[in-house]
Amino acid sequence: MNRPLIVDWKGLKALGWPYSRAHTWRLMAGGWEDAYGKWHAVRHPFPQCTKLGNGPAAHPVWKYDEIVQYLKLFGLEIASD
Repeated sequence: MNRPLIVDWKGLKALGWPYSRAHTWRLMAGGWEDAYGKWHAVRHPFPQCTKLGNGPAAHPVWKYDEIVQYLKLFGLEIASD
């Protein structure tokens, strides 16, 4: 089976990623600050993405192996694996 090297947002969803884009960015940042100014840290941050292009609207992509490893770490079922 040929595995992809990178996965985009649609690929994340196809693998079974249950969260929204906004929450995915929060997980990549290592946490988020709530309305009261309290920081909520994430113990295992989501793998960092890279962008295909230079502009702010460039598509984010992630390394496939890192995503699969992260999904398995939390026991999420991988749809295409």
